[in-house]
Amino acid sequence: MRLKNDGHEVAVVSNHGAAVSLNWNDIPVLADGLKQYSLDIFPSHLKAWGGISIGLFDAWPMMAVANQLKDLNLAWWVPVDHDPIPPGVVDFFNTTGAFAIAMTRFGQEQLLKVGIPKERMTYIPHAIDTKEMFTDVGQGARKQMGIPDKAHLTVMNAANRGRLPIRKAFAENLLALSEHMKKHSDAWAYIHTEPQGISDGMNLGRYLQFIGAPMDRFGWPEPMAFRNGIPTEHLKHIYSAADVVLGTSMGEGFGVPTIEAQACGTPVIVSQFAGSAELAGPHSTLIHGQKMWDEFQGSFWIVPNVKEIEAALEKNYQETKAGTVNRAKVREFAQAYDADLIYDKHWRPLIKLLAARTQPVAPANRAERRARTGK
Repeated sequence: MRLKNDGHEVAVVSNHGAAVSLNWNDIPVLADGLKQYSLDIFPSHLKAWGGISIGLFDAWPMMAVANQLKDLNLAWWVPVDHDPIPPGVVDFFNTTGAFAIAMTRFGQEQLLKVGIPKERMTYIPHAIDTKEMFTDVGQGARKQMGIPDKAHLTVMNAANRGRLPIRKAFAENLLALSEHMKKHSDAWAYIHTEPQGISDGMNLGRYLQFIGAPMDRFGWPEPMAFRNGIPTEHLKHIYSAADVVLGTSMGEGFGVPTIEAQACGTPVIVSQFAGSAELAGPHSTLIHGQKMWDEFQGSFWIVPNVKEIEAALEKNYQETKAGTVNRAKVREFAQAYDADLIYDKHWRPLIKLLAARTQPVAPANRAERRARTGK
């Protein structure tokens, strides 16, 4: 919307979830394809639209169509969640010549290490609305969540998708959390995800029963509401209700919930690896892990250390009970990722740079395009 408000003509190319073209706030959303990642259609969408193309997705699956992207004025906002950067990501940039946008300083360093020139890359982190959407509104939502006021509440917010490997480290996180809750009868958990593993994920209920977790103190989202989409207004109440958000994983390209939680004054526990390592502010804890080889992408992830996670939960528990967590300081850290700030500081200069490399859209093409999209 900020691009549109600046006078740019904007469209979104869907790679999943838009079976037909539609319109959102006067912005065309072009339909996804029939093949995975919309590889059969998205290059054609980009060519037909013209101007500047900015991708936001893993780069390695795009190698199948990389040669079709060579002639575009293309930039790619790339997540780097391995160390070192996987070969497929390097091949994508070398083949397409795309301008690289690193979403973390870690990713920027990895791109430089493999020889992507400084003049062909920049750093722009993900951003959130810290003024209205994500604010610390207190812990009043606990009643609606069924959580006692005096409980110590740990929240997880992660997509339950993928089995080999389970990148969100549900097994490690839940094992540590279960042991923590066994020690403290006032420790509760709310897991903001689909629990049955329907989308090729993990059966979390079965796992928790297997490890003897105190099931009566675990909360889950209402299934219909979760699948229809939890409003941001509700999500910020969930974050604010928590004492800590647990989000260690095998690797993150960024980790938006990490910043969302802290904007609501809630510390986080995340991995000291890849994108997560630079996103933990005051009262948050970084977790080490053992290297794990990812054969599919040809690089390393990590497996977070369960004992360290458990110790981090205990640390937050004690700090919370002692009243020493300064939620205002936690929120202050996240405000550096405010969407207006990031747009002014990073996106406006980049769009100006990319616009200098492209030819104006011919009036006839513009009219044809508008007729096709209905705008």
